[in-house]
Amino acid sequence: MIGGLASGAVLLCVSPFIVRFTSLSGQSTVYLQWMLVMSAVYLVGKSVNMMTIAGIFCAGGDSKFGFLCDTITMWCITVPLGLIGAFVRKLPVLAVYAIVNADELIKLPAVYRHYKKYIWVKDLTVSSEENGEER
Repeated sequence: MIGGLASGAVLLCVSPFIVRFTSLSGQSTVYLQWMLVMSAVYLVGKSVNMMTIAGIFCAGGDSKFGFLCDTITMWCITVPLGLIGAFVRKLPVLAVYAIVNADELIKLPAVYRHYKKYIWVKDLTVSSEENGEER
């Protein structure tokens, strides 16, 4: 979480320079500023989820949870809501961007709950004799 907060803070600090070095219209500049702010918040959830799902769970032998979690939040929640928001509800660009980037924040409670249950810890020390193999 500290890494995500630090990365988000760095992004917020450099965002004025990023905006200054672009040649965008007035509205596009406002969009970029707000998208950088949303990305800074997104980095916190992304860093926690990445460390937990790709690091802790996989090291414990549970890569399936990460696959399911990513698939469900992206393809069953944020992409459909983003499509509905953009093409049906005609929401503003920033609202659609926030919806599409909400997947990491949506995953946080499920990842935390899965982590606290310790069902991701698997016995990865199976000997070759138990697998029916010879040494």
